[in-house]
Amino acid sequence: MPTYAILGATGKTGGALLELLQKDPSNCINAYVRSKAKLLKQRPGLERNTHVKIFEGSLLDIPLLASTLNPKVDVAFCVLATNENIPGVRIAQDTASSVIATLCHLRNDDIHFKPPKLIVLSSASLNTAMMGEFPAMAEAVITRAMSHVYADLRFAEENLRLHRSWLDVTFVQPGGLAEDVQKGHTLSVHKASDGFVSYLDLAAGMIEIAESGTYNWMGVSVNATAKDVKFERNAPPQILRGLVWHFAPWLYWTCRSLRIVS
Repeated sequence: MPTYAILGATGKTGGALLELLQKDPSNCINAYVRSKAKLLKQRPGLERNTHVKIFEGSLLDIPLLASTLNPKVDVAFCVLATNENIPGVRIAQDTASSVIATLCHLRNDDIHFKPPKLIVLSSASLNTAMMGEFPAMAEAVITRAMSHVYADLRFAEENLRLHRSWLDVTFVQPGGLAEDVQKGHTLSVHKASDGFVSYLDLAAGMIEIAESGTYNWMGVSVNATAKDVKFERNAPPQILRGLVWHFAPWLYWTCRSLRIVS
């Protein structure tokens, strides 16, 4: 009976993982969220599932995170993320730091402790090999429109790689993500698709990586096999906002102080 932890179960990727993992009644799931009420609103009846344990609190709460990543956990999906290019964003860095601190704490308590395999959501844009066939102009635009997000992901990855001697980590590096049904996926360590992949297919790919026991310290892209994945309608305005926050980061904080953005 495998046990999985999902850090960020209310997000789109975390929700897709929760949906797919629940289909197998032999799976045990530890769902870590900042708001239990939000999770239960998204998934009414989840509390009645005896195979799902919900852990609510701050990511900086190391004792709570230690309960989430307890020695019974085989795989932890680290999928806390944002699609908004917020200047100074630290979601990925804070997640990596808290997870490392928690696993160090558990290892100090028990010399026989085996850390769970960490499957970390990243981006194909951090892997130049993955983007080899992507149009140069489009890549330049996206890289700037997501510059703060990518910097956060890069620092988090560098932090995790400092612990390569005792951790097992796979970085999942998809291209564009969209809300659509599950249509089929394939894994690649060479190329990210230049189209979109649904969150459900991304989740299925991440589960496949977990079950394979391979891809240690590698970047893996989850690509859609279908050609009719929906275009993510929120992508153009997100890119436009991201470019503004890239070239004028001060403007974000001005807009936030005026409550124009959240």
